[in-house]
Amino acid sequence: MSELKLYELVNPSDPYTFYAPSVEVAGLASAMLSPSFGASPVDGEGESSPVMFGWNEWMKEKGIDDEWIAENKLAIADALDSFLIGKPNRRADVESMLEMLPDDKKAEWRDSRQDRNRTSLNQIGESAYKLAKQLREPALEDGE
Repeated sequence: MSELKLYELVNPSDPYTFYAPSVEVAGLASAMLSPSFGASPVDGEGESSPVMFGWNEWMKEKGIDDEWIAENKLAIADALDSFLIGKPNRRADVESMLEMLPDDKKAEWRDSRQDRNRTSLNQIGESAYKLAKQLREPALEDGE
């Protein structure tokens, strides 16, 4: 599997970052949340996904179809599960805090932090986690 790259969600709302193994996975994860969103690598190196317009052409160019989505659904779910509210320069601190917490408290702390830091009604992080769960459920049933 490819090394994960940190992406920033391009959106008019709160800042979010997330990890993905490729721009294709990053782009699809952001488009699943809203076609008006996009993904841009935090380090500025590499390709960004479309934002608002050009999704159909981009997906065709990248070979993203139903078969590709089925083959990559767990990578997409992992990307969605990695969403954290905040600017890229704060992510390391948040990850450090999450590492110190017991597993059964991580999601609770993450969700509470998002509620405290969210400035809009858009619940981007919560939507990302729900989509990740939906993508994983069929995979678990299929024995993947």
